[in-house]
Amino acid sequence: MSPTDTRLPTLLAVDDDPTTRKLVQAVLSKQGYRVLLAPDGQAGVEAFTANRPDLILMDVQMPGMNGFDACGLVRQLDGDATPIIMLTGSEDLESIERAFNAGATDFITKPINFPLLAQRVRYALRSSQLNRELRGVRQRQAAARRIAGLGFWDWNAEANTLEWSDDATDLLGDDLQLPTTLADLLFLVHPADRNRVGQAFQAVRETGGKLDVEFRLPDGEAAGERIITMTGERAEEDDPMQPVRVFGAFQNVTDSRHTQAMVDYLALHDELTGLANRRLFVRQIRDFFAAPETAQAGLLVGWIDLARFNRVNEALGESSGDALLAQVAQRLKSASASAGHVGLARVGGDEFGLALRCRSEAEAEDKLQRTLQALDLPFVINDQEVFVSVCAGWTLSMHHGQEPEPLINQAMDAQQQARSQGFKTLKAPQSASPSRSFGSLDVELDLRKALQSQQFCLHYQPQMALRGNRIVGVESLLRWQHPVRGMVPPVQFIPVLEDMGLIHEVGAWVMGEACRQAKVWSDAGMPLRVAINLSPRQFMGNELFGQIEAAVQAHQTPRHLVELEITEGLAMQDPDRAIELLTRLRAAGYKVAIDDFGIGYSSLEYLLRFPIDTIKIDRAFVMRVTDTETDRAVIRAITAIAQSLQLTTIAEGVETQRQCDFMEALGASEIQGYFISKPLPEPALTALVRDFKHAPG
Repeated sequence: MSPTDTRLPTLLAVDDDPTTRKLVQAVLSKQGYRVLLAPDGQAGVEAFTANRPDLILMDVQMPGMNGFDACGLVRQLDGDATPIIMLTGSEDLESIERAFNAGATDFITKPINFPLLAQRVRYALRSSQLNRELRGVRQRQAAARRIAGLGFWDWNAEANTLEWSDDATDLLGDDLQLPTTLADLLFLVHPADRNRVGQAFQAVRETGGKLDVEFRLPDGEAAGERIITMTGERAEEDDPMQPVRVFGAFQNVTDSRHTQAMVDYLALHDELTGLANRRLFVRQIRDFFAAPETAQAGLLVGWIDLARFNRVNEALGESSGDALLAQVAQRLKSASASAGHVGLARVGGDEFGLALRCRSEAEAEDKLQRTLQALDLPFVINDQEVFVSVCAGWTLSMHHGQEPEPLINQAMDAQQQARSQGFKTLKAPQSASPSRSFGSLDVELDLRKALQSQQFCLHYQPQMALRGNRIVGVESLLRWQHPVRGMVPPVQFIPVLEDMGLIHEVGAWVMGEACRQAKVWSDAGMPLRVAINLSPRQFMGNELFGQIEAAVQAHQTPRHLVELEITEGLAMQDPDRAIELLTRLRAAGYKVAIDDFGIGYSSLEYLLRFPIDTIKIDRAFVMRVTDTETDRAVIRAITAIAQSLQLTTIAEGVETQRQCDFMEALGASEIQGYFISKPLPEPALTALVRDFKHAPG
């Protein structure tokens, strides 16, 4: 047998008797092992260091360094990773005990029973492999725990004692005296949370179920507070006389909650002006109409555009343009506050949204005019006076309804018409434009016809692996090609499909079409992973698994090319059911991705339990990764967790080379966004993949 054949399991036989060595080598070589030989303990340790065998057969009594000393040295070098079987006399019980004390895994007596030896070797190697796998799992779990900041606790309800894992002090704070009873814990809890926490513990003690509670621990020295989550469940006891015990995990989520609050703020506000963005503007309008005291009140919604703003950028530079936008925002904020504004937002590059409460059309128009007059005075930018002219369109809830998006869209149309006709302000006509009236009965009727008329289609956005710069997957995105309205974006019709209950039928069509296209690409030598977004109703329905299986079998699509995307918010609605369903999908061979990760409220405990393949980092973090350390820290934490769990990470919304470079440096696996390509129809996507070459730098 070639001494360089390392594909076989390698054994090291250490024995001073040459006959025994040769017999061991001959017998075990026939069993499929590569057998190395050493004549004494010293030579055995040197052979182990040089070759790192999978198992050692070590004689006890040898001249020079005996087997006990050699075994001890191996253990110093390798811990208990390599099994060691000691060869000893049949009646030498003292040597057997001494061998185990030296670190032996097993022993076999002389004269050697070779069939028994072969079985012992096979068993020891299998146990060693299982131990290595178990150590690997424990190391990954420990790494994930450290990254997530998870610790463990144990409550003996009868004795009223609390025990904590060794890392509790590090996680909760060095200054905190760990509570040893529930009463001690409640004493530390913020008074406003104390009763709720006590009731949660009492409920799990009396009725079982699960404990999931979040509370604050006041931090007197820092004049702040720590935020702690505790989850757990009652242990199942066969003996009813045994004391009630509750086991669980805890996490110090102070930093993540503060980061979440910052992320929430940044996700809803414009970074330059500090005003609300369009998303928050819509929410402010909706909240106004939802409040009982303002449900019947009037609201003006205006869309304000700075005319010829680009001239400022061209003449004075982009930084001066930003300074002008910031000053405009402050003036609008001050002027509209006295007029009773409900919302003020920067909704575009040089566009602002304004919502003012009013009792009549005359009052509404007067308030809008007085607010805009604040912009007539000059602005001073870098010691230079700058004047701006504005053009505004507006709607009124008494005439145009109380739905935020139609009010905003009609105000935007009115502003564009005012600019074309030379007006400073213009009210939208009272009859809503058909192109803006999504949600009306005619749109519902059109949607019912769309599936039968084959008006739906899929566009695909490529996903590029940063290692190798290859397009390895696509996200399938639903589009509606309306015969009159043209290409309708999904945000305008998918909610209507959900409300109408048609999302199951359309979702089944999407699955079938995506699986068909994945098979076509695979047969053409382009095996692309195709991601399919699942809606809440699809995911919560009972027929999802059957729909996916039917689509795959109909087109003979390889299951590993099908990836199912759900948002973390959707998965957390019913975590136990989600885990059960995702486990079933993974077992069938499908891939699973968590979308929009980092902006929801998922528990890292559940993340460790969710059977997923991919984490998609939300674009809210990616868009600011080049500017803010906070977003880089969040992304770094996500990729570190993913790497410890051997998951793929896809950064969404990558639009620039710098964002791409940052994401690669922070450990992301793949990127998706306009930097690679916008969503494309199938022919264009196929051509892109065939011709794609990307050299970052």
